Amino acid sequence: MQQTDVNPPVSALLCWVTTFESGVVLFSGFGLFLLSPIVLPLWPWTLTPFNAGFLGAIYLTSWVAAGIVAGIPRWSPARVVVPMILVFTAIVLLVSVLYIDRLAIGSPSTWLWFVLYIGIPLNSAYHVWLYRRLAPSDTRPLPIWYRNLVLVEVILFTFYGIALFIAPATFSTFWPWKIDDFHGRMYCVAFLTPAIGAYLVSRSGSKTDLITMGLTQIAEGVFVIIGFVQIDILQKRADWSAAGTWVWLALFGLLVVVGLVMVRLGQRRM
Repeated sequence: MQQTDVNPPVSALLCWVTTFESGVVLFSGFGLFLLSPIVLPLWPWTLTPFNAGFLGAIYLTSWVAAGIVAGIPRWSPARVVVPMILVFTAIVLLVSVLYIDRLAIGSPSTWLWFVLYIGIPLNSAYHVWLYRRLAPSDTRPLPIWYRNLVLVEVILFTFYGIALFIAPATFSTFWPWKIDDFHGRMYCVAFLTPAIGAYLVSRSGSKTDLITMGLTQIAEGVFVIIGFVQIDILQKRADWSAAGTWVWLALFGLLVVVGLVMVRLGQRRM
């Protein structure tokens, strides 16, 4: 595709698929987060309360990112969001295939799951390729202190996400609740996805790019922490004296802090 506009509109296909996706993840996230008795029986596999809350938070975060592209269907913010959707959905599809025995194969929700997680990454991959030659809509460099801050997040979340996928039992021991290998590998998307987005806005980015990524990070950190606390109020199973619990909370707190910085920088971009 030839670049004729610094911020051209995205294709109708990407717009419609992202709009549909934002509706699906909103339903899933809101349902798991607040209406779990209704949504859990429909889910493709069995979820414990903490896992349901965590997944709900991740899907609500996905709704924020996809919803922004659906509302502003242009290269900025699609430049940041579409690669994140590709990474997220491709990893979820891979883990679903590797652990297909964990899914209720005869359930219509499982078939819908695979339709979505085959179709959406294919659509995302096609558009990443289609727009591969487009430069960021704003190529002005960002402050060095900001680049260093984001680089710390990118390195930390990339390495931890990869480690969680490779050895989930080892690298999830400090989590506030016990997770199995299936969920550990699935949860690596909570770290690799924001790492990809943060990398894309680490050196340059438009006002929309920065605010989109900042809001996405803030949403993930806030939803994950609130979801965990609200479930523990009912379950009372977390060990709040354990250092691991606070390290886990700090990871998502870091997302909020860096997200606030991104939003602030975005607001200052002209």
